This record gives sequence, structure tokens and C-alpha cells, in this order.
Amino acid sequence: MYSEIKKDEDIKGIKFWQNPGNKFYVLMLHYSCDKDKDPERDGKKWYDKEREGAPKAVWSKEYEIDFTTKAGKLVYGPEYCDFNTDVHFVNSFDVDDCELFMAMDFGQRNPNCALIGALTRDNRVYIIDEYYNPSIPSVASREMFDKFGYLMHGYSSSLNIGQKKILADNTFQEKVIDPSTAHKNRTKIIEGEEVEYSVIEDFDDNGWEFSKASNDWDAGVTRVREYMTIDETGEPFLTIFEDKCPNLSWEIRHYRYQENTEKTDRLKNEPEKPVKKNDHGMDALRYLMMTRPTKPKTAEKKLTKIQKDIQQLLRPKIINDFDVT
Repeated sequence: MYSEIKKDEDIKGIKFWQNPGNKFYVLMLHYSCDKDKDPERDGKKWYDKEREGAPKAVWSKEYEIDFTTKAGKLVYGPEYCDFNTDVHFVNSFDVDDCELFMAMDFGQRNPNCALIGALTRDNRVYIIDEYYNPSIPSVASREMFDKFGYLMHGYSSSLNIGQKKILADNTFQEKVIDPSTAHKNRTKIIEGEEVEYSVIEDFDDNGWEFSKASNDWDAGVTRVREYMTIDETGEPFLTIFEDKCPNLSWEIRHYRYQENTEKTDRLKNEPEKPVKKNDHGMDALRYLMMTRPTKPKTAEKKLTKIQKDIQQLLRPKIINDFDVT
């Protein structure tokens, strides 16, 4: 029986094969194996309803099988932090009285991911928007100005690059990017002479003056987990606008560690590493949160009059000899 198992799709929506590494047999099911969900059989109504309003990229990641991704522990799983989609994901709303900051993970062939964070006076961080598209710096710069222009007071696509740059600098308190973009690994002709050039300089020429982000993976993940903490009021310090950031929302749900091998389980001394795939939003989120303080600080609550009176009564007093009768 097992000798006849093939990796080919013998039954629609079902694939199975033998893992050459450990000789285990693997069976994977796709939604289309259910005739009531297969759009080519009886599932067109279900399929159309589920697809309605879902960005194509998100649907493809969520519902189409990716046979190359290994199963491992979620980086933001419940054993590590308070992350809960019911709490940390919300629909967008106006965030008042806040500072804006930006982080970007560059990918010319892979998607660029730029995230906008909003920091409120009570130390809450909201991820309010994302740019997610593979493109060269000049194109990405133009698209980001158009994408985030609504956040810049007085923005117009007709402004020149210098004017746009001033608006971006005035709008975003910090703008950080993957530090590898500072490497001078390209050239540019300036006044007839070929000079070494970097991606970060290319963005600067197109209106976005970035600083190098901190790329310490462990520290970045720890910082994100700290801000996922839920305080005594039931509110998190980090909240993501799911409707404005669909790619980031998908990635954070699926961001995993590599599955341990027998060797790593036996040695127990090799650091855990994430699967390097579909992580552009995850990298940008780390860069973004590393610009924040080490731990989120809860704003001091104002005491009521009764609480102040109690505090005054409980305050220690010095008694002198002449106070005793």
C-alpha cells in the first residue's frame, strides 16, 4: 500500500508523500478537497463569500497550501507572551494626541514593508498603517508618499522631493530602516564619475531620510513581547489595525521558529531561529519597537481625594519627647 503513495495529487485537495529524511508519511488537506468549498464543484457560494474583501496576497497565504513551510513553535505563541488576536487586533480608528514613527524592511525583489506606529501619551503603541510592495527605492519612495500622505499636513503629490522630505521629517519623529541598506553595494554616476552608493542614500535622494535600525533579533522580539503585555485594565501596550495592516497581521499569526531536528533537541544549546520566509512585516515591527523604551511604562494614575487622605494618614510621623504628655 505505502509503496504506491505518490507526492502527486491523486485526490483533489489532498497531497501525501514520504519524507525522505525520516521516512514518515505526510498527508496535507486543502479546502478544495471538500466539495462544498471547492469553487469548481458545489462550493462556489462559500468561496465567493470567503474571498469577498480579502486581499489576494492575504488569501493566497491563508488558504493556499505552502508545502515548504515547516511547523514550529509560534514566535509570539502563548508560551512566550500575551499575544491574542482578539485583543491585539482591532479595526482602525483615529488616534489622537500621538507621535508618529516609521520603520522599513527593504526588499527590491521581496516586498518592502514600511510600518507606521503611533505612540500615545499613556505609552500605548498602535500600528496604524503599512506599505507592502516589492520595488526599487525611487518607486517605493513615491508610493509611500502617496500611501502615507494623509498623515502629513499639507501634503500634495505635486510637491517637489525637497518639500516632501521636510513634511516627512516634521511628521515622523523617527524613521528607521534595515541597517544592511547602508552597505555601499551599488554605484551611481554623479557629475560623470561613478561613485559607490547605498540603498539608504537612494531613499534619501527620494525624500526619505532614514536612520539605521537596530537589527538584534533576540532583543527586537523581546521588545515586541514586552509591548504585547496586557495591563490591569485589560488593554495591551501594542495594538495593530488589522484592516489597515493585513500583511503584518497575517505574518504575526504565522511567524514560527524553525522546527528542531534530533540533533538540536539533543544538544539543547543551539539558539532558536525563525523561519526566514514571509517575515518582512516581522522585521519592520522589530525595527519599529526597538525605537521605544525598554519596557512600556504605565502612566501614573491620579489619586482620588479619599486615596490622598488615606495616604496622608498612613504617612510615618516623627514624635519628639515634648509631644508626649
